[in-house]
Formats: sequence, C-alpha cells, structure tokens
Amino acid sequence: MTYPQMTRRAVLASGGTLAGVAALGSLGGGIRTTRAAQDDAPVAGGSLTSTLNVGDISGFLTWQASTGSDSAAWTAIFDTLVEYDQDYNITGGIFESWTSDDAQTWTFAVRQGVTWHDGVPLVAQDVIDYFETIMAPDSGAGSEKVATIDGATYEAPDDATVVLTLAAPNAALLDDFSSHWLSRTRDLDPAHPIGTGPFTFVEWERNLHIEYAKNPTYWKPGLPYLDALTLRLVPDQDQAINLLTTGEVDAIASVDFPKVQSLSSNASVQLIQVPEQYRLAYHYLLTRTDTAPWDNALVRQALNHAVDREGMLAATLGNGSVRSNPVATGSWAFNPDAPSYNQRDLETAKQLMAEAGYAEGETAFSTTLKYWREWSQMPQIAQIVQANLAEIGIEVELQLLEIGQWVDAVQNDLDYEMALTALVPRWDPSDQLGNAYKTDDGAALLWNNPDFDAAFAAGVATAEQEQRQAAYFDCQQIALSECPGTVLNEAPIFSAAAANVRDLRLHNRSFLVYTECWIAS
Repeated sequence: MTYPQMTRRAVLASGGTLAGVAALGSLGGGIRTTRAAQDDAPVAGGSLTSTLNVGDISGFLTWQASTGSDSAAWTAIFDTLVEYDQDYNITGGIFESWTSDDAQTWTFAVRQGVTWHDGVPLVAQDVIDYFETIMAPDSGAGSEKVATIDGATYEAPDDATVVLTLAAPNAALLDDFSSHWLSRTRDLDPAHPIGTGPFTFVEWERNLHIEYAKNPTYWKPGLPYLDALTLRLVPDQDQAINLLTTGEVDAIASVDFPKVQSLSSNASVQLIQVPEQYRLAYHYLLTRTDTAPWDNALVRQALNHAVDREGMLAATLGNGSVRSNPVATGSWAFNPDAPSYNQRDLETAKQLMAEAGYAEGETAFSTTLKYWREWSQMPQIAQIVQANLAEIGIEVELQLLEIGQWVDAVQNDLDYEMALTALVPRWDPSDQLGNAYKTDDGAALLWNNPDFDAAFAAGVATAEQEQRQAAYFDCQQIALSECPGTVLNEAPIFSAAAANVRDLRLHNRSFLVYTECWIAS
C-alpha cells in the first residue's frame, strides 16, 4: 500500500485491532520514545481527547476501503474477527478459536456471551450477514475485503459456529481477518453505528469530532478503562501539536519528523512508536523490470549496492532504521541469510555495472524517477538516490507529482521507469512480500520469476508455519538477489501523548488504539 492515499493500495489502510504496541526505550538521535512503564495499576474512569489527522473519516461502513484514521475510529466501536497480541501473534477476537487441516476449510467458534451495544446477543449469523454484505455487487466493498472470501462458501450451522470453505488454500486468512471489523449489517444505520467493541457511539459531527462512551458490557474483563473518548478531526499538524502542548487534547495521531526533536524535549509530552522489529512501513523504489535498462538484474543489483541507506537516515532526521528487506526483522518469516544491502558497497556496484556492459567513468544511461511530495522527507530521499546513482554512471531526472498523479502514472498506466513511494503491508509475510513484489504497488514492477511465484504460492498453501517459513525464506533469497524493487529504509511513524497518558498503543499499521488506555493522576 502506498502512503498516503485513501485506498488499500495507497495508505495506512485497514489493519488489525488490538495489536498496537507503544514504543519502549529510545531510538536514534537521542529521541525519547516511551510508553509509560510505571508500576502503578491502571485507574478506571476519566475521559481522553485525541486527534485524527484528517478533515473527516470516510464513515462507518467497515467493509469498504479505509484509511488509518478510519481504522482508529472503527476500532473504538467494532471488534475484528481475530486480533494480534502485543507480540504480533494471532489471537481470538469475535472468532474465539478455529481449526483447519488444509488452510482451505475453516471452522470458527464464535465467542459466546458477546452482545451488541444495544444488548442483542452476537450470533454466528451476524458474521454470515457481514460476509454477504461484502459480496453484494453494490456493497462498495474494498478489494482487500472481497479477496478474502471471493469464491468461498460459508454457513452458520448453529449460533456459535461459522464454517468457511475457501476457493483455494489461504494460510494468511487469519491475517486478513484481523482487518475485518464486524458490524451488524442486517439493520445497519451508518449514522448510528452499533458494534461489540470497547466504546459505544455517541456522536459524529462531521469535520469536527467523533464522541464515544465506555461500553459497560464489553467482553474483555475490566476494559476499557476510560469513561469517554473523543477523536477531534485536525488535519493541520501544527494545530494538533499546539493543542497537545497546551493541554487541550491528550494525544495526537502523528508527528512529522521536523517536530519530533522539539517534542521529545518537552517533559509534558511522550512520543509513541512501534518497536523496531514490528514496524512495517518503509520507503520503496520501484523499477519497471520489463524494459531496458531495468530489465537487467545486474543493474538492479548495482542500484541496491549503490544506495547509501545510512546516509539516507538524514532524510528522517536520524529516526528509523536501516533496512533493505521488505520482511520485518521481528517476523517469524524474516530470513537473516537472505542478501542484504544495509551496508553500502560502491565498488561492488561499479563492478556490476561493468558486468552489465557499462564502462566506468562514463554515463551509463539516463532515467526518470517519479515521486510524490506529501511527506516532507520524500524530496530528500529522491535527491540522495539521484546522487548515489550518479556515482555509478546513472543520470536520474527527478519528477515530482501529486500523489493522485503518481498513482495514475505508476500503478494504473505503468508510465514510469523508476518510482519512489512508501509501503505499509499487513503483518503476515504473504502481504509483506506480496505488497513489495506481486500485488498492489509490487504488481507495477512487472517482474516475472517462476521460482519466486512457486515459493510465494507455497507460502499460503499450507497452515504449517514451518513449511510456510521455508517458502518465504526462498522468496527473500530470490527477490533480494533479483532486486526488482528496492527497500530504502524504514519509514518511521510517531504519535504523541501527554505524559500522564498510559498504555496508549500505536498499531503497527499506524493508528492509535485506546482500549487499554488510562489516565494517571
């Protein structure tokens, strides 16, 4: 998914639910990024006001494409079918447990004792109704949601069971379900959404705020701690930061890099970040691999060796981490033995260009790099790439586009040679690798490698994690040797909160989760 568009392939789109983990310790540049770790016990009560960094959300139709702001707004009201725990392992949500022998036929136990906010008991048929809503031709469902159950059959043999038979095996199904917020679609009122989640809906005043109240019958014992939650719609970050530092709000959804240093020195503020090993977002350089010069793997390898990722940290003011693999280091599928380009090797890059037929000291070729400007660091990253490649004889012309123009040119029309963006996949390795090389942005590479395709398919064809890991290890070995696309470091995301806010969690798909949040006296 490309940041910061408004669809799945273009933003902090729909993600899981309660898997967010606030940062511990500190990161580069002396930035203090802390989650409060006090020994005092959580205190129930009180209210919290936070911001969403958009003028408004898209609404409460949870099966449609979503932004990170939508995800935050939905997570307050709705539960997802399954969840991630704090170590990013799948755990039960509305589906309390499940069984599958072949990753194709799944039997889910619907959590018992859960009620909708109006007191009506949750039953398996509610899930079936939701599935049928997604598959209705006029539902407006996002492609990600449709793909999950497209061609599947599903039934509720009783109130506590859902049986789902997919069109083909999909071991990543549970990861998909972590981005399905369950709403009761049979009598849905979009103006007054009813869920089973930690907060009940009170009011949505468009372009101003969304108000919630504690769900006193939430199925997670003792949660939520807050009595009330308000999400203010504040697209201007300077205004949001001012609201935080003056105490008018308790938390803000995001902090741009130029603001991180000043906020970190403010004792009344804490910065929040996902632990490094679980971070998903990264800057990404696409090369169109079906035409010269980028159809030559030697040239693509030279590019990867030539990029100075350590130097590129300057574009994010020292925040984030050096990275060249699309799979997060904290993933069970991360292959530590796959080729790495974390350390720049200019001599190897020059040798590879020579092997590709380009004489050192001469211009090899000229190419155009298209990039979008909605993030402050993107122009500097593009300029670093331009300077790095000049050292191996590649002249790069930079072309700045609005994000919509970029999507049309690169993803829709395939009218590009090189393109710079940022991706945020889901946690399952099928999406971490697929998003980079096969689906959404990765499809624009036009890269064809039968060995990769076979390994990638094998990764979702079994529910056995050991077999899946072996397949994804092969995928990384192949892709990071062929280099159809280039990972250009982590794209670090920051949120911030007042110092007395505890256990406010930043999901690794970049939205805040308030379920366990509480206010210290």
